[in-house]
Amino acid sequence: MRRQPVTRFVSRLHTQFRKKLALGHSLRELEPSLTAEELVFRAPPLTPELVDTIRLISPQFHLESGEEASRRFWELNQNGLCWGEYRALEPFLRELDPSKVLDIGPGLGRSTIFFKKKMGWQNVPFHLYESTGTSTKYTKAGPRFDDSFCGNLEVLRAILAFNEIENFEVFDAQSMGASLAELPGAYDFIYSFFAIGFHWSIGHFLDELLGLMNDRAIGFFTLHDRFTDFSELGDTPHRVVDFLGSWPRGRWSRLLVLAKNEEILRR
Repeated sequence: MRRQPVTRFVSRLHTQFRKKLALGHSLRELEPSLTAEELVFRAPPLTPELVDTIRLISPQFHLESGEEASRRFWELNQNGLCWGEYRALEPFLRELDPSKVLDIGPGLGRSTIFFKKKMGWQNVPFHLYESTGTSTKYTKAGPRFDDSFCGNLEVLRAILAFNEIENFEVFDAQSMGASLAELPGAYDFIYSFFAIGFHWSIGHFLDELLGLMNDRAIGFFTLHDRFTDFSELGDTPHRVVDFLGSWPRGRWSRLLVLAKNEEILRR
């Protein structure tokens, strides 16, 4: 069901207020209906390097290395966010049987871990497009920068190993000139949660994405709150679905579902 604009506006103001108060480290801040779900993503102990990486990706969280409360908060937040996305996308995932998957901007791998475990896709090859960086240039609908990275490939691989994830390959975006076209497509399933479509307008990447998708492919992309202009998608078949996020509680966001074939979206 679509959320009303006034509800979305109030939700956004609520999030901004919480960020100003420097909240984001209490289990009370998490959405209880999602923290109650099965624990699929597991967080290792928070080392100083991991905390520094999380801080760059998610500066709204105030975590401490070696602190169990911080580790538990981050684990439940990451796991809950995956469940919120899964609930919204389950109709499209139900019949999906991919032979090759692309995760663009995986961060620290929560979605790859979730899909492989939850969907039973351990033997499906996953390609993760990410890079190690120290700064970001987020512009929403503004220009696209090729030197904006906030990941850490070493930490990403460590968390995937901690969750016993196999059959994946990490592609360093910087060494590829930040060009998606260099990836070895075509893919049946492409997703980018809180990267393309959220920090970067999907219009900057649409031609590259469609070039990587085979005729039966489907793609999922988080949309930022202020995204209202769908004209940049042209005639590309798409749907928009709402999902409940894990932090802060009651926070609704949107996902863009993209395909080359309209039939794929009739699920």
